[in-house]
Amino acid sequence: MKEQACSNHSLIATSALSSYRVLEVLKNVEFYKPVLEQDLRAAVYLSYQPWAARQPDHVFEQSWKWLLSYSDGRVLEPDWAMASLQVLAREFLESRDGTPRVRLNKFGAWQQSVLSRISRLPIQAFAIAEERHRPSGVFRLGLGQAVQARSVYGMITPFDACVEDYVGREGLHETHLHLNGSTHAEICWLRALRDPMAEVRDFDKKWRSTKTPHATKLRELANSVNPNLKPSELLRQLHVAAQLRKWLSATANGALNNESVLPTSYELLERGHAPSPPDIISDRFSSQLDQADELSLLLMVIERLKAEPSLIVARMLHLYVVLQNQYYRLLVQSEEQFGFDQFQKITYTDLREPAERDYYQRFMSIHGDAPESSRVLYLEGRFAPKDTAEKNYSLMQSMLFGYLRYLNRDKSNSWPLSLSALLQKLDEKIEAESNVRIRTHQLALVAHFIKLPWSNSPEYKAGPYRFYSLRTDIEKRAGLILQALRAFPRLQRWVRGIDAAANELHAPPEVFASVYRVCKTAGITRRSYHAGEDFTHLLSGLRHMVDAIELLNLENGDRLGHGTAMGISPKLWVDRMPGQLVVKKGDWLLDLLITWQILRQIPEETGEAYRVEGIISDLAGEIFGSEISCTSLGRAMKFRGLNLRYLMASRSSTWRCDSASFSDLWSAEAKLVANARNTNSADLKLLTRWLEDKALWARSEALIEVESAFFENNTFLRIQQAVMRLVRDRGVVIETLPSSNVRISQYHNFTEHHALRWMRVPGYLQDGDPEIMVSLGSDDPGIFAGDLNSEFYQLYAALRSLGLGDMTALKYLAPLNERGRQYRFHAMDSVLKG
Repeated sequence: MKEQACSNHSLIATSALSSYRVLEVLKNVEFYKPVLEQDLRAAVYLSYQPWAARQPDHVFEQSWKWLLSYSDGRVLEPDWAMASLQVLAREFLESRDGTPRVRLNKFGAWQQSVLSRISRLPIQAFAIAEERHRPSGVFRLGLGQAVQARSVYGMITPFDACVEDYVGREGLHETHLHLNGSTHAEICWLRALRDPMAEVRDFDKKWRSTKTPHATKLRELANSVNPNLKPSELLRQLHVAAQLRKWLSATANGALNNESVLPTSYELLERGHAPSPPDIISDRFSSQLDQADELSLLLMVIERLKAEPSLIVARMLHLYVVLQNQYYRLLVQSEEQFGFDQFQKITYTDLREPAERDYYQRFMSIHGDAPESSRVLYLEGRFAPKDTAEKNYSLMQSMLFGYLRYLNRDKSNSWPLSLSALLQKLDEKIEAESNVRIRTHQLALVAHFIKLPWSNSPEYKAGPYRFYSLRTDIEKRAGLILQALRAFPRLQRWVRGIDAAANELHAPPEVFASVYRVCKTAGITRRSYHAGEDFTHLLSGLRHMVDAIELLNLENGDRLGHGTAMGISPKLWVDRMPGQLVVKKGDWLLDLLITWQILRQIPEETGEAYRVEGIISDLAGEIFGSEISCTSLGRAMKFRGLNLRYLMASRSSTWRCDSASFSDLWSAEAKLVANARNTNSADLKLLTRWLEDKALWARSEALIEVESAFFENNTFLRIQQAVMRLVRDRGVVIETLPSSNVRISQYHNFTEHHALRWMRVPGYLQDGDPEIMVSLGSDDPGIFAGDLNSEFYQLYAALRSLGLGDMTALKYLAPLNERGRQYRFHAMDSVLKG
């Protein structure tokens, strides 16, 4: 089974269902008039061509004709929406036991090329409708029943008997999921249509903000979707879409007749001058509308159009789908948006914020479609601690109340319980259901601190030493989390670990070292850290991984998130990067320092170690203004993880590490500083210059050009393997996140993913690779249009595409899931019961 890429005609179909150029064509033609082929073709071509710029035009022409062939025989005009949905459904979906499933050899292309651009629900609806119309079709639900017989909380995936048997027996174990970022765009869409003004309010604030650089990034994202997509335009689009949905609901429910006066143009809907649709009770927007309701609506509309073609209804459906996908592109990272910076732009929109105040839908999505059995057994949900105790308590209530509703299958969103009462109710519920056969996922919460940028440039408040503001902020947030655990002892069952997330280019591991130690002393003993995910240079990613392990003292089941730098093929990375890269001198100095220390341990790389040592000496001389040996610099930088507040204060002759002003938790940090001051004063003096000398800051922030191929591929490989040995020897588990890495790294598809190397698959395993422990996670499934089940299937599909049989593929893949179970962060009573 060879993995297949997305066809050109399916890429064209996604453009026909999502492009702003197509939207402009549809807006300018009255609903009762045909859309001319040449107008739509031009719009689609201009949207498609940049993505396929290296292909000759005849490839587009033939694919366009292929798409057009799906419209033959239409009564009134080519129905572009139906034709596009048909192309996509036939290429990617198949029926398995009465349910649309993705073809296994197309699953990578489905998630990367289709779901990164458009919502799955219209395609899914079309597949169901088409199956019903076949003589042997197995979908036998009545028109009015639509999809009420089953939910569609889970993402649509392939069906493989071997995988289904394994997941049914063992369940999946989620070790890396951000609760905010996991809500799927379809849920946010329904929330947006209920109250467009509320949906756009936060988006508009971010757009207008002058206090952060987010506004610029947000505009870049919006302009890449639609150059006209300002907050006011988004609001207009949502208002039109809400009206269209009501008309489509009236159509689906048979509420229209020959006497009905239908809207005739987009302009009338936009201005509020169109007639109002019949008041269909079932379409009144409520907080209980979910993906099943949307799928049901789309299915009934498509079936109506198949039975009774209508030009106006077809045009309204097309417009509705395009508007939905304009919005969708603001919430889902597209295939052509590589890198963490593109990912972060999606988080800046705040469009998930209104929907994500309610956690019930997220837990239901993680559970999946089988009512009696969650596909996920253990779930670690990450959340960002707030900056006040009240906000933290409110956040805890919201998360845990959503989880209680999930356990009770309670769609209502009342809020009758205090945090204390809620914690007690959860304990009682879990105890009462310990012997119940319904399999639900067990929740653990992981507090993740956010990496924020620092710079000595004027727009940043640099403070007295590097990352002063961030260090102060995370100490405050950590203190508030520990305060909550003291105030509510039952919370200790739920808050099981800490992490640091966001853009690793913004803050290095040492900033979090002191807080990590304090949290461990306070009883939050499980730690993870995002590292090696996105990096200016391959050596930078590897340095961050080493620093995280050593400065945060990760060991014995602690985890690193991503670790792409340690797994990606050096040749692939070099080939896909520019020949020269621009980095900051100070960062490159630290990268080379760690690299030099590694190279000295590799007998084959003695010559490279001497070369790097010379470069470090030159760079250090430029930055520090004096000659500094690599050995001295290395000793000083090993103390970067000290608490800088105490380090700077310790220079005073009156400072005492046993002062009564230190709490019991923080006194250990003061003693670490005192010990270092007593034994390594010269090293701390050099480190202090690095940390607080503003002239040195400017020199370290200066830019330098370096070669991507700084080493031969074999040298890069040996450095990676040295980091892998460190991971192995410390007992650190790597959380691998396939979809996230394919979007954020340099991969084009899942068969290139480094997890195959870590699974020790022949052809990917490199000579000298040590065996390491790896778990599986989904990261931000809403942004990547997936879930943990999808991640498991993506790696399985990649293995099968290599020619491996089902049991052999599962043999390589299952250990990733098992590591998630073995090294989960859940409470000990849950571990014993598991």
